[in-house]
Amino acid sequence: MKKGFTGLAAVVTVIAAGVLLDATFWTRWLTIGNQTPITYPGWIAPTAVVTGNFEQELPTAEPRERVLSDDAIAALVSYAEDLDSFSLLVHHRGALQYETYWRDFGPDDVTETYSMAKSVFGIMFGFAVEDGSIGSIDDPVVKYIPEWVGTDRESMTVRYALQMASGIEHHRFNFRLAQNPYGKALRLFIGTDMEQSILRFGLDAPPGTEFTYNSANTQLLMLILQRATGRAYADYASEKLWRPLGAKDATLWMDREGGVPKAYSFFQARPRDWLRIGLAIKNKGVVDGVQVIPADWLVQMQTPSANNPKYGLQMWIGSPYVPERFYNKNTPFGVKQAEPFVTDDVVFFDGGGGQRVYVIPSADLVIVRTGMPSPAWDDGIIPNIVLRDFGFSSEGK
Repeated sequence: MKKGFTGLAAVVTVIAAGVLLDATFWTRWLTIGNQTPITYPGWIAPTAVVTGNFEQELPTAEPRERVLSDDAIAALVSYAEDLDSFSLLVHHRGALQYETYWRDFGPDDVTETYSMAKSVFGIMFGFAVEDGSIGSIDDPVVKYIPEWVGTDRESMTVRYALQMASGIEHHRFNFRLAQNPYGKALRLFIGTDMEQSILRFGLDAPPGTEFTYNSANTQLLMLILQRATGRAYADYASEKLWRPLGAKDATLWMDREGGVPKAYSFFQARPRDWLRIGLAIKNKGVVDGVQVIPADWLVQMQTPSANNPKYGLQMWIGSPYVPERFYNKNTPFGVKQAEPFVTDDVVFFDGGGGQRVYVIPSADLVIVRTGMPSPAWDDGIIPNIVLRDFGFSSEGK
């Protein structure tokens, strides 16, 4: 009996030690279910700063110079308020045509915008290709992840991961307490060792055979990027993108101090700085007369992929039209769109439940919206209100 008690005590001691040693994970797991886009910025820890080089705000059109009509603004506000928005910005012809905030937010407030971070990461990956750190996006992943040599993941390419077609295991975000705390998915989402977590992932499908919108792809690419460049992502993003944009500082959520950022989400920036990214894309990578983002990389990001014509390289594409855009076969709901975009050159960042950066070059238009996630979000409403107000129609302007 004494021996059994001693054994039980040893097991309890080991479990308690594990909890204490990984207290960050356990605290995250117990509290993440209560977080919202509003509370996340104060909850995530530790963080890393993507340093900006802010000098001045983007110009705002004077009321007498504004092109956007009062009727269009009223329609935009009505829809945005119905879906509990935090910010709405419309930029056209070199100036902000409209900018407004709700819930006491203002221009310097940040909220969580979820998977919009994936598209920022997609841009960053292009810099690694441009500077030669990544030889080619058609390289096999095992060139950068030798731990997978000799496994069924050898046929996976970097391109497949960028296009969400790698075949890597997909798990929906799930923070229920009634699950294995050492499960692969939970550890990837809120764990303290992102590198080891992603290396545990196997395949659900042969690489290159199907589209599955999956945060594991972006986290895998983060591992590749940091290994290939030898740079911390925050520093690399600051040098290559954030400072050249003239943005204010942004924030990343790190797995642990000095560790790896969560690439699939938690890039927290002001709405005005999301707008700066959209403007750079609209202008083919040029910012203040300087080619900041490689133009050919932006073309690749916006080129339809083989397994989903509405997705390029970590970026969504507006055409062809579908009335409901699904993320993957494991998620039973998608994003509805009651009608096609009025123009066929829309590309956009998609953060869960309606966080958006819409870029529409033919209309010289960028729109940013942040807010509470809503399953009722309709992708076509806000862009089409603005486009029609500017005189665009499905038959052309």
